[in-house]
Amino acid sequence: MTLKKQYEALNVLVIDDDDFIHDMLTHEFNQLGVENIQVEISGVNALKRIKNGECFDLIIIDLIMPDMDGVEVLRHLSEYSFKGAVILLSGQDQRILDTTAALAGAQHIRVLGAIPKPITIEVLTQKLNRLFEEKVPVFNPITKDICLEELKEAIAHDEIIPFYQPQLDFSTGQLKSIEVLARWAHPRRGIIGPASFITMAEETGMIDAITRSIFRQALKQFKELSNIYGDKLNLSINLSTDSLCAIDLPEQIEDLANIHGIPCNNITLELTESRLIQNLVSTLDVLLRLRLKGFGLSIDDFGTGYSSLEQLKKIPFTELKIDRQFISDATNNKTSKAIIESSVSLAKTLSMHIVAEGVETQADWDLARDLKCDLAQGYFISKPLPFKDFVHWLNNQLTR
Repeated sequence: MTLKKQYEALNVLVIDDDDFIHDMLTHEFNQLGVENIQVEISGVNALKRIKNGECFDLIIIDLIMPDMDGVEVLRHLSEYSFKGAVILLSGQDQRILDTTAALAGAQHIRVLGAIPKPITIEVLTQKLNRLFEEKVPVFNPITKDICLEELKEAIAHDEIIPFYQPQLDFSTGQLKSIEVLARWAHPRRGIIGPASFITMAEETGMIDAITRSIFRQALKQFKELSNIYGDKLNLSINLSTDSLCAIDLPEQIEDLANIHGIPCNNITLELTESRLIQNLVSTLDVLLRLRLKGFGLSIDDFGTGYSSLEQLKKIPFTELKIDRQFISDATNNKTSKAIIESSVSLAKTLSMHIVAEGVETQADWDLARDLKCDLAQGYFISKPLPFKDFVHWLNNQLTR
């Protein structure tokens, strides 16, 4: 479907008590080809329509209204399991908008933007394009009926498989690194994402078995890539912080790398910031020995936890990954942009590489490049792919 057709098919609801905003948004939507625009001055009435079964692809919500504020509207949208997207609009301070957007995200509501008034057609177009450009990962997130025995069988039969997502060098546009992401290739349910089984694996002590399986498969396939495309590529693999309890983990990973002929300095281990320092002594022991063996260490989702600076001080990281929420917001959000600028400056001072996660659009790419990030990763480049599809993607890149 063309972009014009996508605009024409949109069903939009504006919740705002300001007639001027109604007229302005209607005019700007019409300019974009959007014709089905509904207006409500009351959050209560708008929610009644949704509760009664009316469907909207996009709702624009003013934060301050006389009968119900925008935060309350979002809470009820979450309760109704609203499947569309929202744009937040307000004359309030930008940080209030940003916090509201964060709250909506935590409520599993898709937020295209949090925009101060007055809104312009340029900003509106950019946010609407994000509605069409952002892709939703194709996997089944339902976990309620997944049992432990099923997960054990999946590990035994190599159903937990590596998917690969490329990281491109901003300066050359060339493939520099590949991140490994675990997926469950379920024989009946299809591809299941990690959120549906990793927590269970960590809680039941099965995460080490999954880690070993993913490492074994990924290193074997990465060796095949290295034999064809050279040994300059880097492989990034996520490591559960639960695995850091194993004091011999550095030797385990080193042995796997040696078996497949992969130099340790071609492998980066990604650790999620928010769960890192639990047992500080054993964690530092393991991470230090991994670095001494040549492995890179990446702090993932930087800026989303509560002890970022402390962890940068204590742990010898070589790479910093800026979380996707900052990248997606930064094109029109001064706070997110300032956080990225500060993070990049800090990382450069500490001689760390910087990866911009969640690069979904050309605007995201341009901004992260201009802010001096080193590598880009996201759906603008490629979604995570199984090995054969990734090889096909790589061959297409090389023939361009």
